[in-house]
Amino acid sequence: MRTRPKPDPAATGADPAQRPAPPLLLSSGRRAWRVGLLGGLAVLFLLGSVVGQDDWWPFGPWRMFATSSAPSGAVIAFAVQVQTEQQPQWHDVGLSPASIGLNRAEVEGRSGQIEAHPQMLGTLAASHARLRPDDEPWAAVRLVRRETVLADRVPTGEVRQAEIAVWRSP
Repeated sequence: MRTRPKPDPAATGADPAQRPAPPLLLSSGRRAWRVGLLGGLAVLFLLGSVVGQDDWWPFGPWRMFATSSAPSGAVIAFAVQVQTEQQPQWHDVGLSPASIGLNRAEVEGRSGQIEAHPQMLGTLAASHARLRPDDEPWAAVRLVRRETVLADRVPTGEVRQAEIAVWRSP
C-alpha cells in the first residue's frame, strides 16, 4: 500500500496534531480486483434480467416486483392445507420455515413440480414432524390454488379454490 510522503510540519507551519491524516491509496492490484468484482456482479444481474428466471436468485429478474395484477381479474395465491387424525377437515397451515422448513415462495415456485409429483408434499409432513415433534402428525397434505376475484382493484368476495396436489400418509 502506498502513501503520500509526509511534509515537514515545520516547513508548512501547521501543527501536526490539527492536520488531517493523508488519505490511503489502494494499490493498482486491489483497485483491479474491486473493479473486476463489480463488473462480474453487473454482468450477472444483467444476464439474470435478460435471460434469467426467478430461480436465478439473487441475480434473476424478480418478476414479483416487476408486474402487477389487473384492476379487474384475480389475485392468485397458494395455500398448504392439512388433515390430522384429530382434525379430519382440511385446514390451512402456515407456510414458514418454523412450520414446514420452507418459505411461501419456495412452495409456490415449485407448484408445477408438486403437481407432477404429489409425493413431494410428504416431505412437508416429515419436515413439520421433525420441526414440531409435539404437534399432531399430518395424515394428509394438499396444495391449493386460490384466486381472489377483483373488480376495479376491490375484492368482490368471490374466492375460487382449486386443488393442485394431494398426499396421504401411508
